[in-house]
Amino acid sequence: MRTGRLLLIAVLLFLSGGLALRAENPKQIALTFEKLPYMKPLGFWRPREISNQVLRTLEKEGIKAAGFVVQEKVEDDSSTYVVLDDWLSQGHTLGNQTWGDVDYNEIGYDDFMEHASDGQKYLKQLSYKYDFNYRYLRFPLLHEGNEPRKKKRLRKSLDRGRYQIAHVTVKTTDWAFNQPYLDAEGDAERVAAVREAYLEHLAETLDYSEQQSEKVFGRQIPHVLQLRLCVATANFLPDLISLLRERGYQFVTLQQALDDEAYRTEEEYVGPLGLTFIDRVAATRGLPFDETAGELRRADVQRDLSK
Repeated sequence: MRTGRLLLIAVLLFLSGGLALRAENPKQIALTFEKLPYMKPLGFWRPREISNQVLRTLEKEGIKAAGFVVQEKVEDDSSTYVVLDDWLSQGHTLGNQTWGDVDYNEIGYDDFMEHASDGQKYLKQLSYKYDFNYRYLRFPLLHEGNEPRKKKRLRKSLDRGRYQIAHVTVKTTDWAFNQPYLDAEGDAERVAAVREAYLEHLAETLDYSEQQSEKVFGRQIPHVLQLRLCVATANFLPDLISLLRERGYQFVTLQQALDDEAYRTEEEYVGPLGLTFIDRVAATRGLPFDETAGELRRADVQRDLSK
């Protein structure tokens, strides 16, 4: 009997220890928004309205996010400069998505560096006012170079400039729900259908990223979620945050996520694909990955919603 009681106590201690460990190490995720100060189509929305809707949700939920600026958009509409100021005044951070949102697979090193340099001008000006670190680069389309020499040269330049790559581990096609949402506005039933499809897509790409994290790193590394500053995401963000909380996530800043040792892992993928950081490491190690994970075609979204 004594042996049985001791065994039972040991099992209970083991289980409670496991629960405590999981409680001390919750899943973590950083929210990042591309295409600041706005992404078309806008419908009847103004860029600052979309941005403010996102910012109100983030404030209510106590989340600090990162936004990535395409400076050409601000120059096309100078009134949108206030969007950048809004984000920084509320304690979020901003990074560089190049001046013209250019694809590094399609242009040379010198041209890309010019876009990266021009893309930081407003950020640098704002850093004097808000004292924030703007030295994050989000590669458009997650294309980091399709030739070894191009990739190596750019990495060296980023290191010299004290830039960090703003990696993505959860790739999404949230923008594909933009037009369907605008088409459905005013029709509660249709909006609900778009919301359901949107959240289903996010859940599927989260499933994939979590599975890959376990396969590649043997644990859940702090994830970085790719979103855009668009109408659909602005309206569905409260539902998305609820989904993430239900999945056990706690929210961290981009820098807190990137500080994890996993992001110091060497990756050597060179090619045409826009892969997440986890899949880049998988490709480097010869591990399997799904090159289409997180990708949807807008036509497919609209077709599915019309059924």
